[in-house]
Amino acid sequence: MTSEIDPDLERVVHAQIRDLQAVIAKVSQDYSGHPTQEVRDAVQREVDALGNGATIVDPELSLGAQAVSEGKHPRLSDEGKLLTED
Repeated sequence: MTSEIDPDLERVVHAQIRDLQAVIAKVSQDYSGHPTQEVRDAVQREVDALGNGATIVDPELSLGAQAVSEGKHPRLSDEGKLLTED
């Protein structure tokens, strides 16, 4: 049995990462200093609104929400890894 990788997979994943990067930047700006749960809910709403199959799940969702709540500006690397400033 041979399985083939969709040739568009890499393009699709990178597009999803770019969309998630934009969500994180928007929520970081709009919700900096807000309670963690409020930030978390905002991230989830924005990601769901993308409608492209992208997701952010725990622990990244909670860590990112906490960072924004603390006034930090987390970002998503081009590889999809959540990075927070110290």
